[in-house]
Amino acid sequence: MVKHIAVALDGSAHAGAAERLATTLALQVHGIAHGIHVIDATFLEGAFITDISGAMGFEPFLNLQSQMRATLDDVAEAIRREFTEHCAAVGVECRFHLERSGVAHGILGASRLADLLVVGQRGVNARFHEDLLGATTETLLRRSQVPVLVVPLEASEPTRPLVAYDGSPKAVRALQQAAELARALAVGLTVVTVDAQAERGKSRIAEAAGYLAPYDTHVEYRVQAGEAVEEELLKMLGRDHHDLVFLGAHGHRRIVELVLGSTSQYLARRSPVPVWCVTRV
Repeated sequence: MVKHIAVALDGSAHAGAAERLATTLALQVHGIAHGIHVIDATFLEGAFITDISGAMGFEPFLNLQSQMRATLDDVAEAIRREFTEHCAAVGVECRFHLERSGVAHGILGASRLADLLVVGQRGVNARFHEDLLGATTETLLRRSQVPVLVVPLEASEPTRPLVAYDGSPKAVRALQQAAELARALAVGLTVVTVDAQAERGKSRIAEAAGYLAPYDTHVEYRVQAGEAVEEELLKMLGRDHHDLVFLGAHGHRRIVELVLGSTSQYLARRSPVPVWCVTRV
């Protein structure tokens, strides 16, 4: 069961939405919220500081770097204070982790003992790239050893979770995690298989039903005809539909993912509701 819930914090509105959902879930499961903020060491030590320093007429890493470091430390302290105050207000035990490294590396390191990593759908530069998944979020989906919950801006506490089941080992793990969360939240669960072949879809649903039989959770099952899995799933999400979706991340072979992407990336980028991606079996 999920008990340690890590959330990546960068001060953006999307990170704020991730923080609110992470603390809500931590409260519901009687867990601990772990706030993670990374001071980007590659930013401080990279070409940007060197170029700006040179343009201003002084040696790099003398004045500008120390000023930037102090500013970033102040930002980190403000994020820490806001996070701890929010957790205290909602009654959630929390811990704050400050890392100094590359952003994705720092988040992965700080979340290695977590049961779930919650991240915003986009980051601080969302206004410049409104149609793209945040670069850090995309990296975390590929490299995280724990499930990743990608949260859009208008997320709320889930009441109608959906599980996409395709028979893969990661999909089985998604069934398990969805059933446990549904039980903790006292809500029902819907399991869907998207398949152009009806008989194969029914077989997979029967597998899912057999797996979930011991769980004390109300489950509805659905076979949806179609070949474009991600598009069919997207139709089931949003206002007056399902408000959280579980699925296995990266179901294709690695080379296919690199060329075409994956269902998890597609949904994480476009979904109006949080997407819970099982990244490892």
